[in-house]
Amino acid sequence: MSPTLTAEARQALAPCEGGDTLVITVGNPFRGDDGVGPFIGGRLLGRELGFRLINAFDRPESAVDKAAGFKPAKVIFIDAADFGGSPGEVRVIAPEHVGQGSLSTHSIPLSVVAGIIGEDTSARTVFLGIQPKNTAYGAGLSQEVESSARLILGYLLEFGPR
Repeated sequence: MSPTLTAEARQALAPCEGGDTLVITVGNPFRGDDGVGPFIGGRLLGRELGFRLINAFDRPESAVDKAAGFKPAKVIFIDAADFGGSPGEVRVIAPEHVGQGSLSTHSIPLSVVAGIIGEDTSARTVFLGIQPKNTAYGAGLSQEVESSARLILGYLLEFGPR
């Protein structure tokens, strides 16, 4: 089955029309599919984008000050999330489910990081999760997760420079 982005996922990834959008990619590149966020972020760095980007790796809390300085209207977190789906499946994760088995392999949960950024900026926050297949140390991205990551990259690159 080839990966697809649902209308909900495409809407979540779309830049905010009323202000700046910030994409924060998160994950540990040494833990297989958990590295999907840094995989995406690394391929966006250095490009002219229609949004701002922070590749936070496994320390999303390190993005707080920079994110607050950007004053975004929308913040999109992209990370691996075990929501029980098929490997490579992409879903928008409801804020109340962040940190409950999904998006929680980091030193500080994304829900806390998002809350701090939201208090400082009043930004709307979106969590986009990609179902991992393997998060073992030393493993690379699975074919399913890499295919979804490339689909997300293609979609994000359609927005062009600001």
